[in-house]
Amino acid sequence: MKNSFLMPAVAGLLCSIVLFGCGSTDSAGGSIKESTVYNKYCDIVSASDPKRWDGFALIDLDGDGVKELFATCIDGEREDEGIQPYMIAGCNKAGNPIVNDEFQDGVAGAGGYRGMLYYIEGKGLLHESMVFAPFGLPADTIYELKDGMTEIKDQGEFSVDSYDDAEDESWDPFEHGSWSWNGETVTEEKYYEMLKESTCDTEGSLMSEIDWKSKDAILEEMKKYTSEK
Repeated sequence: MKNSFLMPAVAGLLCSIVLFGCGSTDSAGGSIKESTVYNKYCDIVSASDPKRWDGFALIDLDGDGVKELFATCIDGEREDEGIQPYMIAGCNKAGNPIVNDEFQDGVAGAGGYRGMLYYIEGKGLLHESMVFAPFGLPADTIYELKDGMTEIKDQGEFSVDSYDDAEDESWDPFEHGSWSWNGETVTEEKYYEMLKESTCDTEGSLMSEIDWKSKDAILEEMKKYTSEK
């Protein structure tokens, strides 16, 4: 059986992040006041459980001029201490919150998964770069934020076709499998060419290196956005 980063057993190792998307127009095409969006952020932060979310930041992920609310768990309680969960919050075009929960990075305590999550500011993109034990098989998923929803834009992986003789010290997994991009077999060169194209030839910034602020600090920062203009 081929190794796959979409296998349920692997997915079970991952902690979730909650993601709300942000829009700037309502369903009739009219403007939604920025103060309304940031007031929703204040509600989300105020109601958040500090055991789940205790670090916050404002970043304009999709480049629409209204920042998304990012959050993570720094000193709270995580299902897996090796996996870092995140949250990104906003409003869709109708001004309604959207929830997505399929993102994380870190190293799974049980082994098997090691990932780095990048955000590409202004492009509405997230790039999860992964490797899977025991052979360090790579996989990549690029997500795109559209109208508050994240959807898979592209994904690829290296899959092993056969693990026969895998215990041999000279066994090389990359001689016993294939590269694929969006379900189609490609060369390694083509794989990285398409990955580069999918991420707009931008590495992005690590979610883990965001300058996170406390609940009180982010609420204070958002005061300048919540007053009527």
